[in-house]
Amino acid sequence: MISFRFQRLIEKLLSVKFVIFVIATVLLCFGVLGGGEWLTVALTVIAGREIQKFRGDRIEKEEG
Repeated sequence: MISFRFQRLIEKLLSVKFVIFVIATVLLCFGVLGGGEWLTVALTVIAGREIQKFRGDRIEKEEG
């Protein structure tokens, strides 16, 4: 059970959106990005995840 949860955590950490978010956060800390640019990246990552959820729910409803 613990190994399954650990595996899921690793999969989530390696997702492209999460990596982009982490890189943007690091660039913000080093002063390369401003607050507005970081916010744009964060909102894009969040919106992408919500769109994936919506599409997944919609496909499940059409199949069921």
